[in-house]
Amino acid sequence: MGLFYYVTDVETTGFNPAYHEITEISIIRCSDRNQLSLFVRPDFPERANAVALEVTNRTISDLKKGLSKKEAVAKINTFLSNDELTEAHRCFIGHNVNFDMRFIHALWSNTGEEFPAHNWLCTKALSRAMAKKLGLDKPKLTLASALEFSGIKSLPGEHNAVSDARNTYLLWKKAIDADIDYLQLLKRNPYRKSEEDKSLEDLVVESLND
Repeated sequence: MGLFYYVTDVETTGFNPAYHEITEISIIRCSDRNQLSLFVRPDFPERANAVALEVTNRTISDLKKGLSKKEAVAKINTFLSNDELTEAHRCFIGHNVNFDMRFIHALWSNTGEEFPAHNWLCTKALSRAMAKKLGLDKPKLTLASALEFSGIKSLPGEHNAVSDARNTYLLWKKAIDADIDYLQLLKRNPYRKSEEDKSLEDLVVESLND
């Protein structure tokens, strides 16, 4: 049995998953393009980073709305269980997916759950492969730049989980149609303790660059 693919994007109160929290998550089931998008109510809205709030166009008052973490996790677990597969057969796709993965792992861990997908694929890595195929030298690999050099008309709403997930889906689909070899880019449970130990400054730089 092959892998079953989902595209995801998250918005957060900052850049450190040990301190900040998910405020919005969107997941697209690639088989039928069904999309689930949720606002999640953080436990500590006062920890929100000013840069993150500006980027996502949210206020502290906005953060007090949405589902509780337990409610959000339960809805997403139900959504994923509809494929009737195990976590070993699910692959989550994201642009700079390590960022999404760290926050997703933190959210599920916070509710005493394990995230029900073991495989991850980064469209940033796919974009690098597409750029090489196009003969581009050192292109920018932000989502917006990757969409542009791939010839994809982006959907409006940058730094909005719903739109960013849809644009990431289009980028993934373009890479598949272009016969980009992505099997070597798949990662199984790529979580590492060292990811927790990254400084906030490192995470900020990584996030802004991606």
